[in-house]
Amino acid sequence: MRRIGIVGAGQAGLVLAIGLRQRGYDVTVFAERPAGEVRAGRLISNQCLFAPALQRERELGINFWDAEAPPVREISFAAAGEGTEPSMAWRVGLDRPAQSVDQRVKVSDWLAEFERLGGDLRVRRVTPAELDECAREFELLVVAAGRGPQFDALFPRDDERSPYREPQRAIGILYVTGTLDAVPGLTFGMSPVGECFLLPVLSVHGPVHGIGFFGVPGGPMDVWDDVADVEQHYETARKLLRAHYPWQATLLDDARPVAPTELLHGRITPVVRDPVGTLPSGTKVLAMGDTAVTNDPVGGQGANMAARAARAYQEAIVDRGDRPFDEEFMHDAFALYWHHARHATRFNNDLLAPPPEHVLATLDTAQRVPEVAHRFAHLFENPADYEDWLGNPEAAMRYLREVDRPANVQPNGPRSGAQSVPGAGTAPVVK
Repeated sequence: MRRIGIVGAGQAGLVLAIGLRQRGYDVTVFAERPAGEVRAGRLISNQCLFAPALQRERELGINFWDAEAPPVREISFAAAGEGTEPSMAWRVGLDRPAQSVDQRVKVSDWLAEFERLGGDLRVRRVTPAELDECAREFELLVVAAGRGPQFDALFPRDDERSPYREPQRAIGILYVTGTLDAVPGLTFGMSPVGECFLLPVLSVHGPVHGIGFFGVPGGPMDVWDDVADVEQHYETARKLLRAHYPWQATLLDDARPVAPTELLHGRITPVVRDPVGTLPSGTKVLAMGDTAVTNDPVGGQGANMAARAARAYQEAIVDRGDRPFDEEFMHDAFALYWHHARHATRFNNDLLAPPPEHVLATLDTAQRVPEVAHRFAHLFENPADYEDWLGNPEAAMRYLREVDRPANVQPNGPRSGAQSVPGAGTAPVVK
């Protein structure tokens, strides 16, 4: 039985650990906190998992929350205009529902499941200086300890794949409860100074809504550094809605913060790292998840990429058979993951820049042509379509010319799948 060590107990590390344990591998997970402390702790992230990531959890039988988690069935988009109404707006149904489950719920339940499967759980923080000691026990040591500077020296920045050297957004997230049931699925707002989102979440407190703001640094939405508590965060969020998303000005009026722990502030520098690190002893270790590829959460790709990484690394480990987990194996395992992650990373990084004309034209056309709204919304589920479409201005405009013409409306009425949404004005929904 091959021995695998995983430093880190998040979405990437635990899905890999459970998957390998189910295949008979001897797996040890190093977690900084036990399950009870994770569940009782402060909010640590916000996430929306789309169908491919959810499918992996269902394949492993660790989708413990399907009956409780509110489904995210559609995406609603609006962009700020000069007045109180958005300059453009549309809604589109997802082919397969997405889902947001608080990482504290997932991690605590998965830690228990890992131990139930006979996995070796060690609750301790492993520093870079301690990795050599850990590595002696295992044939392969995977570092999935999340983002942060602690492993900068071990896994150097890949400059060719990392266009940003500073955080591109000031982030503020709050969990609220109240009369938000009418808010459809994932609601996304865009303005020149940043973005906002709202979506239903299954939290440690039950069903709630997560509302988040991503402010351009130095701009009027870069306001979180001096926010000290949940009430101040709540009032700041209401002010941001009134100032920058006025069509949502009253959204939080009948909502309240869930608890003092349910807020999160931060700044994240997007970065891709060399996935293979060399310890002082010469032993090679493999980076995974945010330790290897960190994206700003504005594109909703973090947890989805973690699930992809767990699948890719498990496939690589199993396919390796009895051969050594050497440096060549590690680069090949990361390459298998990067085959998908490169699309998500490019998509996410481009979202952080001011939208170019062809993207604005696409979002505008989505109001009239449901096919365009559907295609754009499903980039969040699978960004593989992005580079050859919106990542290419000529291809994007050519596509718009093809779909946005009178022939788009069939003699018998609108294209199949489109229908009016009561109370949504001209915004179409695609089922």
